[in-house]
Amino acid sequence: MDKENLMNSWINHLAPSSECSISEMEKRVARFNELPKSPRAFADTYLSGHERTLFSVIGSGVTDNPSFKPKINSAENFHVDFIVAPKGCGAAMHWHDSEEVFIAQSGNWAIDWLDGSTEMIHTITLEERDTISVPPFVHRAFRSLDGEKGLLISILGGKTPSPVKWHENVAKQAVSQGVFFDDQGIAVKISN
Repeated sequence: MDKENLMNSWINHLAPSSECSISEMEKRVARFNELPKSPRAFADTYLSGHERTLFSVIGSGVTDNPSFKPKINSAENFHVDFIVAPKGCGAAMHWHDSEEVFIAQSGNWAIDWLDGSTEMIHTITLEERDTISVPPFVHRAFRSLDGEKGLLISILGGKTPSPVKWHENVAKQAVSQGVFFDDQGIAVKISN
């Protein structure tokens, strides 16, 4: 290409910006100290070893508590949460209908998954800033190896991800401890 054609090549790569006022952009900011958080966002958080706090940042959400809403609602095809958990604690075996990316922002985290063809559980350890992408429909779990100094970022794909599907062993443990779902799909613990 000659120099003039190279200079003109930018024509197909230019576009104006859409409108976005300061007030519109402010609605899209999630300050950490203002994030909605819940120690009971999922049914498994009632079970020993699965304690954690979920900070809902952006997107439609997939929790077992439909009234728990993120700080930023407007996300087209993803949802982001931050997770803090005591040492050895985290999510029980579950799957989503879309991929889920985990990023160890701080601390070390174990990511477990169930290979459906062999029924074997495998583990990968994420160190700070490591990332893993777990495929849809693969049971996965995670746990903090360092305690509450760690922060795990979860990015869930999909425009409208469906609710979490739990492994049958989680359901058995939950039922034995009085954890069920009410008519609206909210996880509840019933006293014995």
